[in-house]
Amino acid sequence: MTTATTGALSPGQVDDYRRNGFLFPLDAMTADQADSYRAKLEAFEAEYGERGSAILRSKAHLVLPWVNELIRLEPVLDVVESLLGPDLYCWGSSFFIKNPHHPGYVAWHQDAPFSSIPKGGEIITAWIALAPSMVENGCLKVVAGTHTKEAEHTFNSDGSNMLSQGQEIAVEVDENDATLIQLRPGQFSLHHQFIFHGSGPSHSDERRIGIAVRYMKPFKREEGTTDTATLVRGSDPYGTFIPEPVPTADMAPESVAYLDEQLVSRHGDRYRK
Repeated sequence: MTTATTGALSPGQVDDYRRNGFLFPLDAMTADQADSYRAKLEAFEAEYGERGSAILRSKAHLVLPWVNELIRLEPVLDVVESLLGPDLYCWGSSFFIKNPHHPGYVAWHQDAPFSSIPKGGEIITAWIALAPSMVENGCLKVVAGTHTKEAEHTFNSDGSNMLSQGQEIAVEVDENDATLIQLRPGQFSLHHQFIFHGSGPSHSDERRIGIAVRYMKPFKREEGTTDTATLVRGSDPYGTFIPEPVPTADMAPESVAYLDEQLVSRHGDRYRK
């Protein structure tokens, strides 16, 4: 696939995404900018340890201003606007970090059945690389055209499966059908909420570091508005989400308290501080 450096997607790229359920590689920022964000992340990890790792797993943009910058990268928003329109929410963000020679893998799965996506909403995930994401360090892999319907999943107790519930698609997936999403620092990919995807273990000395940002457009909800999200472009004529505050400093106590409250509300017992 060709790289879109700036601006909106071409009609051909939109068609590719609609047909395949994913698109890559695309440019989010320069390699130097990606290195700068990686340095911020690794400084945060060094300062906050396990608490920092927990923060990075979900909605770190609510407590870290530099992550709030990452969810608003103009080249990424331009591309997502080509698919969802001019009004865009960031519904969630999660860092996916795989350390060198880590045996963990992510089983084949779909996002939508396990992510509490609001009824009526459609999510496009932008996976933004802050370090090389290659076959050797367990890059994302997807199966084209598997995004048209929800698949049945099973659950297992394999400790190497990094998914929180041990979920795995209940149908056999031929690895020969997979497309490997290899990205350089500063590049990103898009994938649909129902695409079959996973990743292998790391056999590399290089960390794999990426942030998955979940984008949605406003929509008219059947139920009352109780969920929260961050409007990153345009406006919301429906009041789809309760607006989230923007952090002013790293780990400000009021921001951390708000994040904890929101994650407990969304995930219940599956969230731990």
